[in-house]
Amino acid sequence: MQQPETGSNNIRLNHVAKHFGSEVAVKDLELEIEDKELLVLLGPSGCGKTTTMNMLAGLEEPTSGEIWFGSRQVTNVPAEQRDVAMVFQTFALYPHLNVRGNIGFGLKTRGTSKDVIAQRVSEISHLLHIEELLDRKITELSGGQRQRVSIAKALVRKPFLFLLDEPFSSIDAILRRELRTEIVRIHREVKTTMVFVTHDQEEAMSIADRVAVMRGGELMQVGPPLSLYDEPANLWVAKFIGAQPTNVVPANLGERGGMAGLFDGSCAMQVDEGFFDRVAAATDSRTVTLGVRPEFVEVSAASRGASSLAARVYTLQVLGNQILYDLEIGTNHLLAITSSREHFRVDQSVFVDFDWPNVMAFDAVSEARLKI
Repeated sequence: MQQPETGSNNIRLNHVAKHFGSEVAVKDLELEIEDKELLVLLGPSGCGKTTTMNMLAGLEEPTSGEIWFGSRQVTNVPAEQRDVAMVFQTFALYPHLNVRGNIGFGLKTRGTSKDVIAQRVSEISHLLHIEELLDRKITELSGGQRQRVSIAKALVRKPFLFLLDEPFSSIDAILRRELRTEIVRIHREVKTTMVFVTHDQEEAMSIADRVAVMRGGELMQVGPPLSLYDEPANLWVAKFIGAQPTNVVPANLGERGGMAGLFDGSCAMQVDEGFFDRVAAATDSRTVTLGVRPEFVEVSAASRGASSLAARVYTLQVLGNQILYDLEIGTNHLLAITSSREHFRVDQSVFVDFDWPNVMAFDAVSEARLKI
């Protein structure tokens, strides 16, 4: 294993694994967290993201592998010696102290002078817009105010690494969106490395510099949000990332310029020749899995010929200026999103086409994305 260069403040997990008895929570994780970035660990429950965060914090020791904070190896260093601050799902505040006392508590226990504590508390409360709350009791605060105090309490000592474990899960949806915006602003101003853990992909995409997607203890893919959306490494990531589910369509492409059999072969449509050529250059197999995001499923009242599939509007959901359609094609279904100006009725007969330049293709066996 190569030691990070002296002076680098990047955080590295080198072949890190964590076992709980026979259960493998994290498998051979290699991940580098860049200095001062906001990285989101994203995945479903049980994927290993919280265990990974706990190993970064020193709350769990890896079964194998190494953790580096810059040029310092911290694999077996106790939590209190790592210069890490955490915010949890629960607020973890002291009810017998007021807001000012809670924020300054960590500095006080470290023997920081009263003047420095007062200055730092003033700075961080201004940053989080909670100056007017400093003399209030914790019981007098709303949920959103308590979470702001929790963040201030963690950030006031200017930690090397700031960890947030699903901090907004117990807050209502409107306030969650507001606090997401605040986290991005705070991160930009404090310039501290942050790792944010969530199972909510919308939350991850809205705040992250980069997202690390985990599944079953393994790192599936890491990259900027738009990169994960546009270029998922495999079918699982394509289905997991996105506000609406990606349509998964098994396809037998046949010959160039010919008809492709879709789903179970009960449907057929003419494939764009450019798409066919790109797939042919990427794989010898004509049997692939198409990934079509709903915004790239085109719905119209008139057929475009062999490239169109006949469908029926099964259900619709109005999403503000967009409409999400569930389209029935024989015994199969496709999701499509259109502008709300393109309004089709339930049970209306329509035709479906694909925006082929934006259709993804995956190996039918390995489910890896084909680079087309």
